[in-house]
Amino acid sequence: MDAFDDIRDHLRRDHEATLAELYALRDETDDHRARSRLQKLRRAWVTHALAEEAVVYRALEGVQATASPSDASKRFVGHSRADRLFEKALRHRAGTLEWIERIDAVRDYITRHAAKEEDGTFTRLAGKLDEDGLCQMGRQFASARGKLLMLEQAKAA
Repeated sequence: MDAFDDIRDHLRRDHEATLAELYALRDETDDHRARSRLQKLRRAWVTHALAEEAVVYRALEGVQATASPSDASKRFVGHSRADRLFEKALRHRAGTLEWIERIDAVRDYITRHAAKEEDGTFTRLAGKLDEDGLCQMGRQFASARGKLLMLEQAKAA
């Protein structure tokens, strides 16, 4: 068992990597390179969200009697909103004020998402799973994310 298998570490690393790439993209001026990087980041974010839904939230809702359909609906809307923000950013030319504003909007949204998740979801996970369970979920998440990423890449090709 590797400490980096903990699901919270996987989620945190995804958040940090996404935010770091958004900071870098903000200053990218080569339009072709910027769009390519943003599309790749969007695919990575979508796979993160889908894997999170499939592994983390399904498991939490399976052990939490208070989960409601509205919880899942809110998450779906939130993940869809992030995807729409990526789409809006892709409509603008890199290096323009519009590009920077749209990248900032995506970054701000993901920053809020990460903070909410790291405060709420991480606490729920720690309360429901022991170290082995957290690591097992982390491995399941990594596997699901990898498979989903391959599918997303195939669709983009």
